[in-house]
Amino acid sequence: MISQKFKELDLFIEYGVPAAQQEQARALVDKFSHDPLAINIFHSFYSTLPDAVEDCIEGLFLLEQHQGQMLFWVKTTLSSYFYMVNNDKAAYGGSQQEGIREEFLQFYGFGDQESFEKKFNNFSELAPYSPDFITSQVCPVCYCREGELHEFGCPVEVCPLCDGQLINCNCRFEQLGVTEITSDSQLDLFLQRAKKKGRITYDAASQRPAYPTAGNESKKTQ
Repeated sequence: MISQKFKELDLFIEYGVPAAQQEQARALVDKFSHDPLAINIFHSFYSTLPDAVEDCIEGLFLLEQHQGQMLFWVKTTLSSYFYMVNNDKAAYGGSQQEGIREEFLQFYGFGDQESFEKKFNNFSELAPYSPDFITSQVCPVCYCREGELHEFGCPVEVCPLCDGQLINCNCRFEQLGVTEITSDSQLDLFLQRAKKKGRITYDAASQRPAYPTAGNESKKTQ
C-alpha cells in the first residue's frame, strides 16, 4: 500500500508542483520513503492540492498524538495545512489561515480554536518531523515510544492479567462478567482494572515485531 503510494507520488509531483520545485519535492519524499505517516501526507496533499494550485511541501511538523492518530502541521511554499494521519491514510484538517477543523480540536482535547492557538502560538519554533520517528523503539501501530503506555486498544499491548494480547484475550470478559463488550462504560471499567493491575508499557525486545503471547515473563508496569 505504502509502496504503491510512493510510486504514484512521482506523477502527482510532476503535475502538482511548479517545475522549478519538483526536484525539491522529490527529495523530501525520498527522505521519508520508508515512513508511512509522511508518505500518506504527501499522497493526500499532492493528489488533491487543497487550494487547487501548484504548490510544494517544504516541511512536516508533528503536533499531537492521540489513539494512534498523529496531528501534523504541513508547511508549503504558498500556505500551511493540518492533517490527521495514521498508518493507512491522511485526513485533511484545514488550512492554518482558516483554522483547524472543529472535530480535530475535539479529538485532541482542545476546547476551541483559541486554546489550540495558545499552545501552538509560534509554528516557526517547532522542530521538523524526522524520519527517525519510526524506529524499532516505537510501537508500529500506536507509535508510543519504548517505556510508554500504548494507546488503549492498541493490538500490540500486553494484558497485565494473563500476558496475552490485550485485545484478543478473555480477561476483559472475565473481569466484567459478560460475554461481549457493548458500551464505552464497560471499556472504561476494564481500563481502570487494567491500570490497577499495572498496564504494561511498550518493550521493543518482547513486543516487536511479533505480537506477545501468553506466558511472556518480560514486563514493565506503569
